[in-house]
Amino acid sequence: MLTTTNFMFKENSVKGVEQKLNEGGKKISRWYNDNFLKGNYDKYKITLIGSKKKKDENIEINVNIDGINIKSNSELKLLGVTLDDHLNYCEHISDICKKASKKVNVLVRFRNMVPEKAKLTLYKPVILANLTYCHTVWHFCKAPDARKLEKIQERAVRAIYNNKS
Repeated sequence: MLTTTNFMFKENSVKGVEQKLNEGGKKISRWYNDNFLKGNYDKYKITLIGSKKKKDENIEINVNIDGINIKSNSELKLLGVTLDDHLNYCEHISDICKKASKKVNVLVRFRNMVPEKAKLTLYKPVILANLTYCHTVWHFCKAPDARKLEKIQERAVRAIYNNKS
């Protein structure tokens, strides 16, 4: 069974967030110990989202759970959606494009061997599902990122219908 624990706090200062994270870490560590479980500290990450810091400025936050320092990261992956500390989805969209592009390449290779209906049947669950997973979250992405997604869809449609224009 896969379990995920997320702490999310809103505070006016980084020190306040740090204090709440340390308190929450102690509580979850106690719960793990009471239930004879062990936390996977390698997967613990901290991301300060929406802070008013500049892009090149690095705010240091120290969270310690069971004597282990938890690493601060500028990106966070929640339910398969990657977002950065400024709530940009550029990295997520790049990942989606890479995955979908590989699958479109397969369609392109088989465009003359497989019937149109079969290619369309493959496109919907395999490629389109990648492109639309949690799309309501990152729907208002930057225009260049939206264009990347559109180009992949156009390539897939050309491969399905054997249309080179």
